[in-house]
Amino acid sequence: MSRHIQQIQQHRTDTEMQRPPENFPLHGGRGPGDGTVVISITEHPKDHIVWSMFNIICGNPLCLGLLAFYFSVKARDRKMLGDLEGARSYGSTACCVNGWALALIITSVIICIIIVAVVASSVSHISSSYNSYGYPYRNRYGY
Repeated sequence: MSRHIQQIQQHRTDTEMQRPPENFPLHGGRGPGDGTVVISITEHPKDHIVWSMFNIICGNPLCLGLLAFYFSVKARDRKMLGDLEGARSYGSTACCVNGWALALIITSVIICIIIVAVVASSVSHISSSYNSYGYPYRNRYGY
């Protein structure tokens, strides 16, 4: 009887060795060791230094481009030192300041285009009201 129990236990351990555990992650079911290995790589924080340089060169409204460049350099320094949380914080601040600087640059360009269009329109209207001799155009009623 004890020999029979030993055979059952031996058979049970042999089948458990052949079959992978049920909760084995990403296992293809072929055999032990044939599964996919997943390595999570932490993404390095962005420093937005190119965007900051663009804002410095293309307008630098209220010195926001320079401030964004400062935070971008700080983020890059923190990343080089291995302080990823500090780099993420400085990078986020640089992104926010860059966004505001870009919004001000776009707004000022639109305002300049509107001013040029209005001035060109008024100049063309004024120039059409003068005759070829440079005198204001008047009809025969004096208006």
